[in-house]
Amino acid sequence: MMLRHVLTFIVGLASGTALAAILVFSPIEIGGVSNGPWITNPNIGSSDANPLIRSLVARRGLLALTREETVYFTATRDSSGHNLSERCAYEVIGEAPPARWWSITIYDEDSFLPRNGHDRHAVTSTSAAVDTQGRVVIPVGQTTPGAIATDNAGLFSLTLRLYHPDPVVLDDLDSLIFPRIERLGCEGET
Repeated sequence: MMLRHVLTFIVGLASGTALAAILVFSPIEIGGVSNGPWITNPNIGSSDANPLIRSLVARRGLLALTREETVYFTATRDSSGHNLSERCAYEVIGEAPPARWWSITIYDEDSFLPRNGHDRHAVTSTSAAVDTQGRVVIPVGQTTPGAIATDNAGLFSLTLRLYHPDPVVLDDLDSLIFPRIERLGCEGET
């Protein structure tokens, strides 16, 4: 009887430790809903968020506001499904996201701003370039003025934040078309 209790305690302790290690150190994404390369979870910033979502938000350091104030999207892959890499150049291109104000910020493999000395970690709705067709065009990993710098980012992610999103973002996410992330080329490609 005592042996059974000791074994149960050891198995429970080992399982709990393994789950905690997975939550803290694995690249588990907080996704649930996809829109092109952009992933979000409808419960981020909601009182309905379960303990797993809350722990993942805390791990990523989102400091999530309520969904009515901000909706967060993350992209770890381009629109063709390739991992985002500092070795490649990209262009985020498309219609402006439906929100009063928005931003796109780069995070390195450890979910920090990459240390690159360029101080070009984000583009906002007020600083993004617009082409002749009215589309937002954001260079990423290029030397172009206004580009988001990817130096020392490794396999990086982009976070799109929609501040005061239009109601359609909360009600019908599937009907929206978010900007694409197009890979232009990578080092070593011919």
